[in-house]
Amino acid sequence: MINLNKFSKLLMVAILVVPFSPEAQVVSEKGIGSMELERLTCRGNKPSDQKVHLAAIEKAKLSAWSKYTASFNSEKTAAYLKRENEFTGNLDDYITDFVVLDSNCSKSQRVYTISLRVSINANKMDSLLITASGNSQMRADLKGQGIMYFVVPRETDDADIFDARRTTQSQTNKSLEADEMVSESDGSMSITETSTQRESVTSGGKTKQQRTNRTYIIGDLTDAESQIGNVLTTLGMKAMSASRLENMGVNRMGYSPFVKDVLDQFSGKVGDYGANISPQTREEIINMISDVGQGRIAYFMLGTMDTSTPRTDPDTGAVKMDVLVNIQLYKIDDFFGAEVVATVGPEIKSAFGETDVIAKTEALKKAFAEATNTLIFKL
Repeated sequence: MINLNKFSKLLMVAILVVPFSPEAQVVSEKGIGSMELERLTCRGNKPSDQKVHLAAIEKAKLSAWSKYTASFNSEKTAAYLKRENEFTGNLDDYITDFVVLDSNCSKSQRVYTISLRVSINANKMDSLLITASGNSQMRADLKGQGIMYFVVPRETDDADIFDARRTTQSQTNKSLEADEMVSESDGSMSITETSTQRESVTSGGKTKQQRTNRTYIIGDLTDAESQIGNVLTTLGMKAMSASRLENMGVNRMGYSPFVKDVLDQFSGKVGDYGANISPQTREEIINMISDVGQGRIAYFMLGTMDTSTPRTDPDTGAVKMDVLVNIQLYKIDDFFGAEVVATVGPEIKSAFGETDVIAKTEALKKAFAEATNTLIFKL
């Protein structure tokens, strides 16, 4: 039986040695630093003392770093806090570069403020969060263990947004007051009437909003399989794709094909669970894993990665894309089925590129690497 603690350490090591592109691991954050001028003055919108300018830059770097680390989940935060001083004392080891967005040297307020866009090497930081990372014995324990993976990249194709349906009710109360005045003069009599009508209206009701129905198009499955397979095979694990399992299940065990049906469910084209896999389909896959694997497949990774539409980042002018991650890692038992070991999501990862194609590719790489790291921290 595989040891989860050893699995977590080894999988983290594998992630760090997989050849992801450096850009995929760079995180961009904004930071602001301020310094009191005291007796100094301003020259060219900078303090007259260069040391104050440099100190403000360091504060801005620390501000950006704090924003970055604040986005960690609880498990990763706990690992980071144990070595926080080591990181903050050597920020230049993890900050690849920075761009000055704005600066202001105020003589009246006696304050110098600078704003930066900082690039952080997230991959390097993650590598240093590992302690007692895998040795040869751990690799020997994991070697040969099987895992089946099915992580689906998606892009939003269509969204039905419903107007709110409002039901209103009103109640009206009316009242009438009348006054009569009689006057008599020179044998004649006149009657004057005055009346006042008051109306009070009370209204209320309820509003019903239907959820948005979305359909998706499936992204590059080959690229997703390649990234996942690289991580898992580096561990010495035997990684099996969904298409391979389907082929063996259909040809050897008489199972029905499932890949297309799962993709249709995740795209929102079929099924009663929105753009999600049905519990019945998931159980059928787990049964197939047990029958085909015959105890040789110990884990099952399932999830989605949804890319947003591209947009221009206002600070850098580069194309920016987000990826929404939802992944579950199951441990397979021939009798009890699949037990959830760890989950990631919903989490959003962002990346930049010169074009929308590059931005999407880098965002997906970054999302998978960071999502897998998150899984490991939770194990």
